Amino acid sequence: MNKLDDAQNLAKCDQHQMTQSIADLPFQIEQGWQEALSVKLPKNHSHISSIIVCGMGGSNLASELARAVFGREIKVPFVLVRGYDLPVFADKNSLIIISSYSGGTDEPVSCLKQATLRKLKVLCLAGGGKVIAMAKANKLPYYQINKKYNLSGQPRYGVGSQLGALLALLKSAGVIKLSAGEMTRAVESLEVLGGLFDTDRATTQNPAKCHASWLSGGLPILVGAEFLSANGHIIANQINESAKNFAVPFVIPELNHHLMEGLLLPSAVTSRIRFVFFNSSLYHSENKKRFAITQQVLRRQQIKYMEYTINGSSRLEAALEILLFGSWLSFYLTVINEQNPTDIKWVDYFKAELKK
Repeated sequence: MNKLDDAQNLAKCDQHQMTQSIADLPFQIEQGWQEALSVKLPKNHSHISSIIVCGMGGSNLASELARAVFGREIKVPFVLVRGYDLPVFADKNSLIIISSYSGGTDEPVSCLKQATLRKLKVLCLAGGGKVIAMAKANKLPYYQINKKYNLSGQPRYGVGSQLGALLALLKSAGVIKLSAGEMTRAVESLEVLGGLFDTDRATTQNPAKCHASWLSGGLPILVGAEFLSANGHIIANQINESAKNFAVPFVIPELNHHLMEGLLLPSAVTSRIRFVFFNSSLYHSENKKRFAITQQVLRRQQIKYMEYTINGSSRLEAALEILLFGSWLSFYLTVINEQNPTDIKWVDYFKAELKK
């Protein structure tokens, strides 16, 4: 029997309720959205010249997705900080968002300390820990992430809670326009899609299982564009940590300016490359053309690829569909690789060494 259609085999890799966290993505988004709408922001938080989100790893994936989906309508610079320091240009009109699923990640905590010392506008989005404690002590607005629908406890599978809350907070700050109806439709479409990727659905009828099987033993290169540009990074993060598998994201049109020439050598590596394209009818016409020609180039170089075409009727719906698909894909690749998705021994080792 196919590994991915064997219930007992699936259960071996799901001892920490990973699949429940993935299946609960729509509920994560809805809960984060509804709860964060009740957070009262100071009046000056609506007068913003730039948005700076500070977070690491899984804690900055939601902000990257939000920027990709809503970027063309956001009227101020939207910067992601993955490090210890705030940019020099951060000033009294900047909105500093501190994002940490655990609430204790060193880098965003460092940025929070700098922001409070400089008396900047701060908004905290965290699961507890130092970030929430500092927010309370300094009387800063915050949303404490509710982890009810992420039973696995893994930040990379709790992106929905952070995303729902972040979108609500950005709406309250006047940064994006997103109605309750639009959010409801996006969540409901995600609920409908859930059954398509579920563990009970056979590989032959399950796109996530099918793509995972095809990627087995390969080096995934995940390709999106525009409003799906963040999804490749999210899926790569999940595949790296859960399946212990090398995976990297690229974006069209950027990859057309260099990557196609880098697929020749070393042959031992390039022969194992597997491109996964995330295509959408909502893309710019020139990017649709680029997808087709890029695939033509790959065929001529005998590089393998598959395409997943998104059904979403809006940019948000499309991004959420890939978020769900990618989460399932990473889990199924974990099963194929016979790995423990919650065991991140090298990340834990690194953090322990860093504290010495």
